[in-house]
Amino acid sequence: MGTTALRRGLVLSVVALLPAFGTAAADPAGATGVAVCGHTTEQSTVKIGTTGVATTEAQCQLNLAMKASRYTPIAADGTFGTSTEARAEVFQRCAGLTADGVVGAQTWAALNTWSAHPRKCSTSGTSTTAQSRVCGHSDARPTLRLDATGAEVEELQCRLDLAMESAHYPPLGVDGRFGGGTGSRVADFQRCANLGADGVVGANTWSALVDWSGRNTYCSPPKPAGFGIDGIDTAKYQHPDGAAIDWRAVRAAGVEFATVKATRGLSTTDEYLATDLDAAWTAGLAVAPYHFYTATAANTGAAQADRFIAAVRTTAYTGHRAGDLPPVFDLERMDDGTSRCPTHATVADAKAWLDGVESAFGRKPIIYTQKSFLDDCMGATTAFAGYQLQLADYRRSITAPPVPKGSATWAMWQYTDAAIPDGVHAPATADVFNGTRADLDRLANR
Repeated sequence: MGTTALRRGLVLSVVALLPAFGTAAADPAGATGVAVCGHTTEQSTVKIGTTGVATTEAQCQLNLAMKASRYTPIAADGTFGTSTEARAEVFQRCAGLTADGVVGAQTWAALNTWSAHPRKCSTSGTSTTAQSRVCGHSDARPTLRLDATGAEVEELQCRLDLAMESAHYPPLGVDGRFGGGTGSRVADFQRCANLGADGVVGANTWSALVDWSGRNTYCSPPKPAGFGIDGIDTAKYQHPDGAAIDWRAVRAAGVEFATVKATRGLSTTDEYLATDLDAAWTAGLAVAPYHFYTATAANTGAAQADRFIAAVRTTAYTGHRAGDLPPVFDLERMDDGTSRCPTHATVADAKAWLDGVESAFGRKPIIYTQKSFLDDCMGATTAFAGYQLQLADYRRSITAPPVPKGSATWAMWQYTDAAIPDGVHAPATADVFNGTRADLDRLANR
């Protein structure tokens, strides 16, 4: 990670930058929207019998929008037939719109959002006949590499977006320019398809990409090997447009523990603390509330602890119920986009929070941090060696996160910031537990 800021719960989607449902221009004959697929920004009403680039854009966006729910793509051939109508109806039901199969202003607005950041529907598709024309840009398959441009690159980018699981690989965007982001995504796909990961799109890569993007097959990066217990971290950012997390679905998907944001600094309580912490516990997950420590002023650790304690005590969490994990102290770089060390952070101030919370709940907190943070910002202190650790490191090249000086091991590894298990509607950070189920049960008073 180096100096890259950690992002627990702060996985902000591009949804906020796109039109909200129902806010598209009212004139269906010539509305201007977002050309997510790169065909056209003109978003006139399209329906049975319509042909042309607006139909192709709609078909392509439907494919991108429904990929998270495992729907095999439809043909993006510019002709609005019965299969396009049926898929539009499925999408409209997912988005809470009238399912008439007509892509008008409200459906376009929803498509612009869902296709740029796919969400899961309550229903899932089943595998059907693979389609050969799913993006509609080009049927040519030339060798492509860094700095290439044109329709073939647009086809490549669109197909990469369809082939890569959206939970872990945010869509590239289709701009027809083969830059570093496209090259990196090509290499990711090549690794998934067991090809040489050189970032160059030759015949073998095209063949695999056409196959994967034409059916409901997706590249998903593996979670760290050797760890069988999964966790998730949540905050308000996992509630796009106020959507509730279905914690029973999260548990059914195999997630066994959760840390839920409680407070930040001296003034912020997460609006979903009570509902998420209690619902996750009721669903059978082991749960912990966490606090994001800020040090914008000196000697505020004790006061931040008081705020955390007061907020958590409004929930059913005690620290001692069966299923209660210890409270978690989020000790990391500033979350203002600068990745700076917290201005007034000191070991003594952090200890003031830890001591206050331990006294209040009778549990020694877990510290969420990173070795590089403690090295760079806290003088490589060994003062936290007696605490269990939740360590963040998103590199896929490592088999375990680096352990801070003085510590022998870790309890949880936050290994990704792009997990969307069933029941969650926006990317979240996810963890593995370093131990057995019996170890987790002991930590959770079970």
